[in-house]
Amino acid sequence: MTQPTTITAKVSRVVDGDTIRVFLPNSDKDESIRILALDTEESNAGGSKPVTPWGKEAKLRAEAFFSPDDEVELAFPGSEEYEVCLKKYRGNYGRLLVFVMKNGVDFQEVMIREGYSPYFMKYGNAELEDLHRKYQI
Repeated sequence: MTQPTTITAKVSRVVDGDTIRVFLPNSDKDESIRILALDTEESNAGGSKPVTPWGKEAKLRAEAFFSPDDEVELAFPGSEEYEVCLKKYRGNYGRLLVFVMKNGVDFQEVMIREGYSPYFMKYGNAELEDLHRKYQI
């Protein structure tokens, strides 16, 4: 089984139910993280999709899970060296594409199991087979 490249980062803030900002190691500028396997409804105006009450609930759930300065583990969907991952795994708007864990708890699984998001495969299935199986609830 492939082991993903992982790093520890500090949470800056929650943007919405499927996006957070974090401080990567050795950086004082926060970076936007697009959380893989999720697609919550919108909670912020300005995009092409409307803001919905369920989008606002998903953001509240994410804010209950993540607090500023929390340490989180980011897992890239591949096993390349960290510097390669920083360039290779980026999506729309230049956001890093990663899975996020906090204290051993898989945030994607929480949001899928609690109904805030379907298992969303816009960027492809979870390439890590154990995650793919886990998210197919």
